[in-house]
Amino acid sequence: MDAARKPPPSARWASFEGWDYNGMKQRLELFMDTIHKPALLDHVERISGKKANMSEPFSAGQYWCCFEFILDDQNLIIARVRLPRHPDSNENMTEEAELYAIQCEVETMEFLQHNSTTVPAPKLYAYEPPGSQQAVAVGAGYMLIEGFYGNTLEDVKFDVCDLPINTQEHIIAQWTSIQAELATFSFDRIGSISHYSQEEKGVVTVGHLASAVAERFPSGGPFTTSQQYFEAVGEARYRSALKDASESDEGDASDRFCVLGAFIFCDIVARTTLFNDETKSFHLNHMDMGTQNILVDDDFKFLAIIDWELAQTAPVQVNHFPMPFPLISSDTSIQERLQDPEHVAYRNVARQTAAQKLYQQKFRDAERSLAEKGRKVLPSIAEGLQGHASRIYAILEKLGGGWGRSEEFTYEMVRLAFGIEGDEAKRYIERMEAKINEQKG
Repeated sequence: MDAARKPPPSARWASFEGWDYNGMKQRLELFMDTIHKPALLDHVERISGKKANMSEPFSAGQYWCCFEFILDDQNLIIARVRLPRHPDSNENMTEEAELYAIQCEVETMEFLQHNSTTVPAPKLYAYEPPGSQQAVAVGAGYMLIEGFYGNTLEDVKFDVCDLPINTQEHIIAQWTSIQAELATFSFDRIGSISHYSQEEKGVVTVGHLASAVAERFPSGGPFTTSQQYFEAVGEARYRSALKDASESDEGDASDRFCVLGAFIFCDIVARTTLFNDETKSFHLNHMDMGTQNILVDDDFKFLAIIDWELAQTAPVQVNHFPMPFPLISSDTSIQERLQDPEHVAYRNVARQTAAQKLYQQKFRDAERSLAEKGRKVLPSIAEGLQGHASRIYAILEKLGGGWGRSEEFTYEMVRLAFGIEGDEAKRYIERMEAKINEQKG
């Protein structure tokens, strides 16, 4: 099926639907009244050199509103237009910090556009920051990026573990090869790409982290060691968990163990070598390459990886098995389920375990293929996926949310980090809780 016959992305866009609450629809309506769409259309036609039609549906999120332009050759350009600050925006996240985050996303896309031929990041055609002549003409800052006739992998198949094995292999081979390719771009500091210039002999500047700097990393970095970074991660998660627990109406065990789990992660970073540097080589990482950010065609070919706003250089330990096959349960519980075909969780655990093995093997294959071309991934991501650091970090990411297993996850972190279980683990956790209470006064 050629592009002319495929439905464009806007066929799935909901426009105002779903926004009629807490004044959100009125916010969008006011925004639409301020946007001069002919100015956007004019810019699209100037940069493409082709006539274009603007689709009527739009897609809105918390930070951006997307408009679609179909060129006369049926190719697509998407205008991502910055929305006014969300009413629920983090009050500590300043306008300056938000603009810095956008700039880092732009610089990362520029870097990939000029340095990678295999990472399918959308082409960035233009970025107009607030205050530029073109942004003033449109009514907001925006970027023009390449569009694709495809859907997110999440929308096409929510659980890839349900697919035939050959299709899983096809998907996971692409998934891991892209991540391995990104990891060949390594730097000596941990942070966001804040500046890239092809003209200056490809100079790259790794600055402070652009992903919710004020909320997650008060110091902002850039960090020079893995331990500094994970200390900041742990402290930010701990403070966030404390805040959530204080605002919770229920104050249940889940809140308690979210706080404990984050505090214990900080103790693990301080007392073990799990999150120390293997080498002073920090991979470029998308940091959110889940199925919701992968666009695929009807044959599950990866068309593009989208949403690069969280991209950064990062320690190898942040890599872990992704959804829908995370490795967050204990080895004992996994084996118990696998040895009992009558167990209610047998099918899910069997599928996830098989997908994990396939994912790790495909990562090894991707790293080996790159090494043969003189582009090594050091340290290896594939070899660390089953490691304790990777598993602990994956658990930290899952604390809270809708899992309802924070107590189980916390005990698993303790087991992985210190090799203790049962009463010994319970006594350790009680000591950590006493320390938290001492700090609270």
